[in-house]
Amino acid sequence: MNRRKAIGSVALGAAAAATVRIARAADPEIEVLVNHWRKSKDLTLKVAEAMPAENYDYKPFADARVFGGELQHLGQAEGFYLGMLGKGRGPAAPRGDTSKATTVKYLTDSFDWAIGVVGQLTAADLTKAFSPGRGPSMTGLEVLYQAMIHTAHTRGYGEMYLRNKGVTPPTYDV
Repeated sequence: MNRRKAIGSVALGAAAAATVRIARAADPEIEVLVNHWRKSKDLTLKVAEAMPAENYDYKPFADARVFGGELQHLGQAEGFYLGMLGKGRGPAAPRGDTSKATTVKYLTDSFDWAIGVVGQLTAADLTKAFSPGRGPSMTGLEVLYQAMIHTAHTRGYGEMYLRNKGVTPPTYDV
């Protein structure tokens, strides 16, 4: 191997190693949270994929959101809560299009963004105070819990929509 190839290989290896370091969270506590968001993304997308496209406009009662709207609401809330952490804004929600293809893409983009935000956090961010704009300030950990809880209960609504349409919801992989 000539010297140019050797130097190129070393540089390429170093760049790959740096990419891996960037992709991993800075603190072990944060890595646990990143893994949670990855599992939440996986389950949410399974719920979204389980509903047939023709039922994305289904709502169980007059005042409910349509299925696609309910799942898009989940993504909007992720953006609201995690946006408070000062690491950027989540993707904009689709306007007037609650179709399956649009909703799945939006959820994918929202969760990818959220996983990136959580991966940027440090253990110090978990105790730092953040303001939601109304109401009392919350620590970073409280913000994350609010996002997790909201996602879980909204996804649960989506699972009930599935059951109403005779679709068995996917199981959670712990």
